[in-house]
Amino acid sequence: MMKFVKFTFLMIITSAVIFSCKSDDDTATFAELRDRGEQQIEDDAALIEFLTTHFYNYDDFDLTNPESAANDTFTMEFGKIEGANASRTPLIDQVEVRTTTYLDVDYKYYVLKLREGGGKTYSSFDAVDLTYRGQLLDLETFDFRITQQNIPLVGSTVSTVRGFQLGLPEFKTAEDIIEGSNGFLEARNGGIGAIFIPSGLGYFSFLQPGIPAYSPLIFSFNVFDADFLDTDFDGVLSSMEDLDGDNDVLNDDTDGDGIPNFRDSDDDGDGTITVNEVVQNTYTLNPGDMEPVLASNEVEKTRDTDDAGVTTIRTVVLTDTDGDGTPDYLDAN
Repeated sequence: MMKFVKFTFLMIITSAVIFSCKSDDDTATFAELRDRGEQQIEDDAALIEFLTTHFYNYDDFDLTNPESAANDTFTMEFGKIEGANASRTPLIDQVEVRTTTYLDVDYKYYVLKLREGGGKTYSSFDAVDLTYRGQLLDLETFDFRITQQNIPLVGSTVSTVRGFQLGLPEFKTAEDIIEGSNGFLEARNGGIGAIFIPSGLGYFSFLQPGIPAYSPLIFSFNVFDADFLDTDFDGVLSSMEDLDGDNDVLNDDTDGDGIPNFRDSDDDGDGTITVNEVVQNTYTLNPGDMEPVLASNEVEKTRDTDDAGVTTIRTVVLTDTDGDGTPDYLDAN
């Protein structure tokens, strides 16, 4: 049985290539630039061909009871439908199609959802604990993590590839972390699945070790936990900084200073930092206590319950001193 504990055991690749951009001090290397729309047509044809001619090891997964504890240690493997596997059900009959517009191009990507997970939901702007494998369509592995990695989907200096940001939040965390018979911690009923993405939602022309330019990608994974990020520590969760609701915090920049709000300590650029223009509250509820009554402009950020049943709720009050409907932290007037 696989033991899910937070320690470094085996890293096939020494640095996570799941990130699409590097720190500002690194120099990016790109292939000759192609038209994104034309490349998407080519990539989608390649993805459909793969999904039509390949299967996953569903015999090793209890499909009649996806939440079964027997599935907790499932590791996804792909194979080609041929020879002894000629009668296998192709992935194309099992995946769900998703569409998105990114950089003015309409993209398709594909999600294989074996188990949604029984825990908490999170956003494309949080950090997720998971194990995963990254592969090319020829099934060459470019990244493989068999112990839990905590990956910020959108961070302060780096962000994961767009397709990973979009697909992963369809899966919930584990409903519980328990101690197994061998003394190691094990996750119960976490999300399990895979995402098949075109290069335009991956690295596109950006060259990565082991990944040729313009490569469609496969990520298979098991989700365990998530952290709700406040990337700039301003009291407002990164997920709350997506003001236009387009699932992209990189284009929300209230003061137009070139720094998106989720990385900007002074969102409206008025000289008063955001953390001083909101009010943060913490409520502690013992078993049987009534829920707190929140103000109309108060938003729950996180909720955690310990083994004793004590729940801690953290909120933020988006104060609006002049009553104009715009919270102070977004109102430079």
